[in-house]
Amino acid sequence: MSDPFDDLRRPAPRQAPRPEFAAELRARLAARLDPDPDPPRRIPMTVSVEPVTATTTALTPYLTVQGAAAAIDWYRDAFGAIEGFRVVGDDGRIGHAELTIGGARLMLSDEYPEIGVRSPASLGGASAAMHLGVADVDAAFERAVAAGATGLQPPADQPHGNRHGTLLDPFGHRWMLSQEIEAIDLDTYRERSAGTEFEVVGVGPDERVAGADRPGTGGGIWAVAFYEDALAGIDFLTDVLGFERQLVVLGDDDRTVVHSELRWPEGGVVQVGTYDAGNVFSFPPGEQSLYVVTADPQSVWERCSAARATVVRPPETADYDPEGMGFSIRDREGNIWSFGTYGLGTTS
Repeated sequence: MSDPFDDLRRPAPRQAPRPEFAAELRARLAARLDPDPDPPRRIPMTVSVEPVTATTTALTPYLTVQGAAAAIDWYRDAFGAIEGFRVVGDDGRIGHAELTIGGARLMLSDEYPEIGVRSPASLGGASAAMHLGVADVDAAFERAVAAGATGLQPPADQPHGNRHGTLLDPFGHRWMLSQEIEAIDLDTYRERSAGTEFEVVGVGPDERVAGADRPGTGGGIWAVAFYEDALAGIDFLTDVLGFERQLVVLGDDDRTVVHSELRWPEGGVVQVGTYDAGNVFSFPPGEQSLYVVTADPQSVWERCSAARATVVRPPETADYDPEGMGFSIRDREGNIWSFGTYGLGTTS
């Protein structure tokens, strides 16, 4: 006698997964195989942004296309884009979608001519272009053309040290694909471009912005300081030392500083956070020492004196900086802050 459950069993028909599930699964797999170097953090928090002249921003290309769903598929096939999510209106148009290509972020939507959002297909061309760094520009160019792009300029070595090719995607946007083949400085680039159709100007030693090559002012490495009362620490750094408040991110208690960015007016950024003994990256207050390069340490010293800051090292001229001056103080939680001209070269 046969098993009644076997008799009732029917083969399960194959069904395509929901687009939302497929996109989420693809993004999760991509993150596992090639993690995003700077993944978004989802932390419940309150953000307070101070109105200052200099702010930290993220510039993200936002494309408008005819047929956004097809464009997402094309960017995936041609450039390896990973879809994060899409927002679809009740009329079927994509109102917003986000993609990543390597570590770069890209947003796009369908046309909404009723609110002035139009694509290159409607405008007769695009005024902006995407610049995409790739490991193999020839292979990437060929793959994009095979997928339907129009080659505008085939890959060729350029005087700026990159191999460069330009194409037009099927949706009207120009893409400049670039592969670094040689690292050169601006002076070398200027020499190579002399006498060509496009010459580099304004990058000689006399034309550069003062202090552009000065150590300690580029902001490429951000110092970090922790406090039990980080909000009070930020007030001291801005009101007394002279840092400029750019961004302060608070936790749910409106006291814990999750992240902040304070800019030194002459260049560079310091982050301030609330000390967390359970965080391996958090250092106890009083165990940190930071050096700030400044062309005018005297002004900082006068503010510190007026605030009666604890002096660790009074103003002095070091034998390694005979024309300069430096000093050190402790802030209210014991962290040492040193200011001086050392690193500027000769001073006037």
